Amino acid sequence: MLELTKLNHHQLEAVTAPDGSILVVAGAGTGKTRVLTTRIAYLIEHMGYDNNKILAITFTNKAASEMRTRVADMVNNAYVPWIGTYHATCLKILKEDINYIGRKNNFSVIDDEDQLSILRDIYKNGGIVQKDIKPKKALEVIEKVKMGYIQLDAINSLDKAKDLGIYKFDELKNAKYINRMYNQRLLSANLLDFNDLLLLTYKLLSEHGEIKQKWQQAFDYILVDEFQDTNELQFDILNLLINQQKKNIFVVGDPDQTIYTWRGAYPNIFKDYLAEYKNTKTFILDLNYRSTNNILKVANTLISHNNDRIKKDLTTNNADGNNVVFYKGDSDYREANYVAKQIIGLTKNKSYAFKDIVILYRAKYLSRSIEQELINNNIPYYVFGAVRFYQRREIKDLVAYLKLIVNPMDELSLKRVLNVPSRGIGNITIDNITKYANEQHISFAEAFYLTSKSEFDPPWQKSSIAQFISMIDSLITTTKDKTIVEVVHQIIKTIKYDDHIKSLDLAEERLENIEEFIKSIEEFESKRDTHSIEDFMHEISLYTDNDDNANRDRNAVSLMTIHYAKGTEAKVVFIIGLNEGIFPSIKLNRENDIEEERRIAYVGVTRSMEKLYLTCNVGFSPMSGSQLNVSRFIKDIGHKNLREEESEMISISNADLSWYNSKEIETFEDNYNEKIVDFKVGDVIAHTVFGSGVVIGINGEMLDVAFKAPFGIKSLIKNHKAIKRLKN
Repeated sequence: MLELTKLNHHQLEAVTAPDGSILVVAGAGTGKTRVLTTRIAYLIEHMGYDNNKILAITFTNKAASEMRTRVADMVNNAYVPWIGTYHATCLKILKEDINYIGRKNNFSVIDDEDQLSILRDIYKNGGIVQKDIKPKKALEVIEKVKMGYIQLDAINSLDKAKDLGIYKFDELKNAKYINRMYNQRLLSANLLDFNDLLLLTYKLLSEHGEIKQKWQQAFDYILVDEFQDTNELQFDILNLLINQQKKNIFVVGDPDQTIYTWRGAYPNIFKDYLAEYKNTKTFILDLNYRSTNNILKVANTLISHNNDRIKKDLTTNNADGNNVVFYKGDSDYREANYVAKQIIGLTKNKSYAFKDIVILYRAKYLSRSIEQELINNNIPYYVFGAVRFYQRREIKDLVAYLKLIVNPMDELSLKRVLNVPSRGIGNITIDNITKYANEQHISFAEAFYLTSKSEFDPPWQKSSIAQFISMIDSLITTTKDKTIVEVVHQIIKTIKYDDHIKSLDLAEERLENIEEFIKSIEEFESKRDTHSIEDFMHEISLYTDNDDNANRDRNAVSLMTIHYAKGTEAKVVFIIGLNEGIFPSIKLNRENDIEEERRIAYVGVTRSMEKLYLTCNVGFSPMSGSQLNVSRFIKDIGHKNLREEESEMISISNADLSWYNSKEIETFEDNYNEKIVDFKVGDVIAHTVFGSGVVIGINGEMLDVAFKAPFGIKSLIKNHKAIKRLKN
């Protein structure tokens, strides 16, 4: 039975609106899914529409399945067959009528793995190796070419190719060959990829009027969910499917949540819709059921700084709730430590469970310092949509090289990087070495290093391996007295790792991860007067062990990018890294990029139900080589809407630091107090040279203390007279 009494006034207006074009601008947490499914049920039960002639488009198969179930629950188990994604809808249409554009109806649709399998054959037959162009990179180019209607063979300059992520002529030549052979292979085998489903449906409907008319008559009513994520091609297909006499269309979306322009979505989709359907009735859903009033005040103020938007302010009947907290630390350690401490406090009295808490960030590399602090404080967590920081491919590669410098016989590390970047050491060579090692009852590494012996005549190709061994020997020699950071830079330069990374998919993200890795080493080195690669390996082993434990522990804090978080909600949300150049991102190329960054921030804020923490740090950034600044989004929100907290630094003057002067000390023992203070992590101390700081680690008689810039983290002896505890 269809129940309408639970709808609020604006929801009811949209659900019961008469025929014609309808736009529902649905703010975050305003019940858009309920409105869309109830509208379908209302069309069937109260307006007499045939459930077989209703088309409802969603963006995931899961959403389609849930929508179909909810409609059936509302209206006598009514089954609506045409609920699905754009791709699923196009597939059904093509199965019936693809023959009109010269293709056979018994085509098959290939997935990502099928695409890679086809590319492997093309690489093999064309003599292309992966170092020339990675298969995933080639697939990205193929998709951009298809969806952008680009004539790749006509591109002859790198200037025009850079939009495809191509920066070398050899790469361009290979991309052209792969693209041509890929499409020929699909055509000859009667295969379609996901992009073809959209492109060929558009071709069919736009070139064959009788087929367009057939499908327009097949649907009396069309509904679209998450309309802000619709790209131009999908909108063109939608317009070709709509009966132009009736123009019965119902779209639901939020222009303030348009955050997928890199996938083809565009903010002007709502303007284009209103221009196409001039008699549209617009309904705005602004009653939020998710968040407290204070959280919505922050969200509304933030997004109001975007221009040329459909204006709406979210309201709620919920309580004001806690003030939104803005924390400014003086280092990323302190920012991460603050988040960890708040989580401990929130869960200590079981007010919240770990699973009630989500940590959001703009870019994946920002998870590194947070992960370390969660582990240090025994807080279970899981990273959604990404592997953990020290498990990422590029980090594991560099760690493997570091391990080989310490121990060239480290077999796991050797096998990982002996062909990274590619040196022509293939699987056959590795199999031959393994076979020889087994026959001689020696390890793989021992057999491998025999290759460099002049008297040894191996049953495998020698030159590439000898060059690798020589390179490792050289790295061991040239990095002997260098810092770990210098060693990493030397490795990257020697193996030309930057060039290798640029040939991979997600190159920019990987380069950011490497910068963050170097930063983590700098932090490690700043904590100790003496340090070694072995010490660092032991340190990060704490962050790579037991990765599966957090997966299995359902009661865990969730970490994810804001893009991944869209569609989710949590009682407690932390948004970290609110710094200029981080969030908003430094990669602002177009005038409207800042508006998209602000929309991303808005989506993050509106995930929160009860408590919201916004954090940043104003320490030194190795990436930019300068001091970090607070994000402009904090200014947009306004300090009056925030409860502000800062690092636990106590302001002290030079006069306050006069209790100890090393020049007045007569003997070495006079530098130290007889009584050793029982310091704890988190204690605030003062030092006569470095000023105020916070204890972040205790190692026997030594304290690791974080001071303000430019001093950073220092290791100090507990009972030295230059130290005084200010706050416990």
